[in-house]
Amino acid sequence: MSAPKTEQPDFDEDFTKAVAEWRDKHRLREDDAVIMLVELFRIHQRHWDALRRREIPAFGEFRADVGRLAEAARTFQLQSAALLEALRDHPAGGRLVRVTRAAAIFAALACLLGGYLVGRFWP
Repeated sequence: MSAPKTEQPDFDEDFTKAVAEWRDKHRLREDDAVIMLVELFRIHQRHWDALRRREIPAFGEFRADVGRLAEAARTFQLQSAALLEALRDHPAGGRLVRVTRAAAIFAALACLLGGYLVGRFWP
């Protein structure tokens, strides 16, 4: 169900009336520099308002994206829970083999000797 589109209020007409009243009050001509600056400001404002409207997604589109994101998170949670359950049920693959301290010392000495010999006789 989509929300009905509401018409944006036209502030441009109110602004035009306010500028006309201001111009009459201060007795400004139509070609006065201040009036031209006000018109330039209005052009600038319309440009940036159009950019903001173009960049901001509609609420329905945003709501649909949030719904898809929530569904993806829910699916991820379910799949993660299933994977964790499968890992818990799976027995450890055999006995862990530990390296003894003597074997580690022997391997370190062999590496040191091999490094020394390679450095000594390698051109």
